[in-house]
Amino acid sequence: MSLEFYILVIPCCAIPVFLVSLDYLNKTADLERRKRNVIDFDKFIKNKEEGDDVDSDIANLLVIDKIAA
Repeated sequence: MSLEFYILVIPCCAIPVFLVSLDYLNKTADLERRKRNVIDFDKFIKNKEEGDDVDSDIANLLVIDKIAA
């Protein structure tokens, strides 16, 4: 086959694969960013109970069993 054919075919095959790979990496990075922003409420309250006086008073006022998920 001629050199011109390879020059035309290879970029047309490589560019879509590259773009799909970039999209996948972007979606996985976005998912990882969302995972880091999630706060476990029970763990947060337990850490607040171990904090200073104001934090412990607030945590004592919150009853974890009565909070609707």
